[in-house]
Amino acid sequence: MTLSVWQEQAKEGDAEAIAALLNQSLTAQGIKVRAERESYCLNLWLTGATLPPQPQLVDYLRRVIERLQIDSIGILHIEAEATAAPDQSWTTEMALLAGVVYQEARGSNEVEAPSSRMTDSTAMDSRTPLAIGEAETVEGDGVTDPKTLPPKVARAYRELNLTPEASLADIERSYFKTKAALLRQGKRADLEPLKWAFTTLKDYLDHPPQPEPPPQAQPSDLGDLAALGEWLPLGSLPPEATGQASHGSRPDPTFVPYSSAPPLAEDPSSNPALPLQTLLQNRGLPAQVVLRADQLHIRWPAVRVTNPKQTTAQIYALLLQQDWVALGLGDEVTTLVVAALDSRNHVVWRQTLTLPQRPTVEEDTDLMSFNNRYSNGIIFPALLVIGMLLNAMPILDLLLRGIKIWIHEFGHAVIAWLAGRQAIPLPIGWTNVNPERSVFVYLGVLILLGLLYWSGQKEGKRWPMVLAVSLAVVQFAMTWLMSPTTFDMLFFFGGIGGELYLSTLLMVSFFFPLPAYWRWDFYRYPVVIGAAFTFWGQFWLWKRIRMGRASIPFGAMWGDTEHGDMNILVNRHQWEPGQIIGTYNTIANLCFLALLGAYAYTLYRQHRHRLWLLWH
Repeated sequence: MTLSVWQEQAKEGDAEAIAALLNQSLTAQGIKVRAERESYCLNLWLTGATLPPQPQLVDYLRRVIERLQIDSIGILHIEAEATAAPDQSWTTEMALLAGVVYQEARGSNEVEAPSSRMTDSTAMDSRTPLAIGEAETVEGDGVTDPKTLPPKVARAYRELNLTPEASLADIERSYFKTKAALLRQGKRADLEPLKWAFTTLKDYLDHPPQPEPPPQAQPSDLGDLAALGEWLPLGSLPPEATGQASHGSRPDPTFVPYSSAPPLAEDPSSNPALPLQTLLQNRGLPAQVVLRADQLHIRWPAVRVTNPKQTTAQIYALLLQQDWVALGLGDEVTTLVVAALDSRNHVVWRQTLTLPQRPTVEEDTDLMSFNNRYSNGIIFPALLVIGMLLNAMPILDLLLRGIKIWIHEFGHAVIAWLAGRQAIPLPIGWTNVNPERSVFVYLGVLILLGLLYWSGQKEGKRWPMVLAVSLAVVQFAMTWLMSPTTFDMLFFFGGIGGELYLSTLLMVSFFFPLPAYWRWDFYRYPVVIGAAFTFWGQFWLWKRIRMGRASIPFGAMWGDTEHGDMNILVNRHQWEPGQIIGTYNTIANLCFLALLGAYAYTLYRQHRHRLWLLWH
């Protein structure tokens, strides 16, 4: 069979093809490979007179399987038998999941990697990192980390959508329920992995593994690897298998033989947190650091810690000063778990903290970024100050008066739209409105709110979702529950009211990104200036009115002066001047507090880790 056929079949998970590709490299070293598939599990049997050290051989086999990129294989089970030296025989199993390999060695008398399970005598040695799959057990509670399960058992639990706490009855119930659903759908091809998962879990619960004392680690002699010779690259079969001459074969330059791999304890790729561990040890902290998905685990002997909270704060502060990318951690780490272990490797105490999102240099220099700490902390209050200054200059206040007029008319129109009425705001100081309810307007606004909610959910933005739901509730109440008299009152009240609360809403939205359809990362800057100009104009006006330095703005821009907003509130709805002054001043104060709250929340969200450090 040709080389290309072997490779294609191996990538599809064919056990015979995988064995052929392995045999072409290992036969020259006196090792024969036999392979067999069992659903997600690939079983390899290695036989030879003598065997190379287990860690290097396991690492080589793992690299070969991962290079094939076989999505249907998640478990790799290896049994190695040395016929001339039975004490070199060993069995191991690993899970090829998300690029992280968890191993469970059973009955091994061969040398283990330095990152394998530690004995009590070496558990507190700061030079040896804890095993990635090691259990974290809280003293006295008997809780075990799910990662200590055999890989195929963990895969079986996931196949049945169960947790390790599920009983045998739960497993049977889930199996037969899922099986019946697949049969009704005609998906008989999916029954094989389901049956494999059920059989695996039933056998595991009926015959639980007995704990074994961990073997004593011995120093491996890397010099013995030279006797293995030069390994053939994956994919190059002997000439007699391909029908080509020996001089026609070319080695694959991307292949790395396992004999050239450094020891696991010294390989940063096997433990990405090794640079951080070295940094802590250089500062006198005998910590053991392990990176698990998005969690960074730091553990050390409990006898070395007298104040857990203070110690955790010191570690937290040290991490915030480091360049995570340079340490090999990247930006995916979101949680810090600091724990102290006793002499039996049990957790005495544990502190879990959420690490802050660290804005990149690009975000801090990009004014369009909503995570820019400078725009959120400095530019936003500067824009509010500019709005104050525009009001303080009479000539600018006169030239920009159109902004206030348009927001005023939108204040009328928003009340009408939310109440299901037709309205057209014009920047000339007039809003056309139909006092009759319109189902078309109600459904149109509701559809727009639904699109806003859908866009926010699709892009993972909570702010548009909350805004859409809140406005939909208000719209229903104002359209179907509010009387025409109340609508008329709110319509004329909403002009000046809109200058306050609509401007506040626009300014608060500065901190929150809208969905892509309503992107305003650039336009939020001029919008905030215009909104601040309008808000501070009305804010100071009503403060002066309360103090008796100004009068209520009766009258209208167009038509009879009796048709002004304040005139209608007094004459048609019997509002007292004191009630008008008190209501608008209350709204102005609430809007001012909302501005301060949004600004304070943004600063807290960006610097909460520093406040936590100051607290401790």
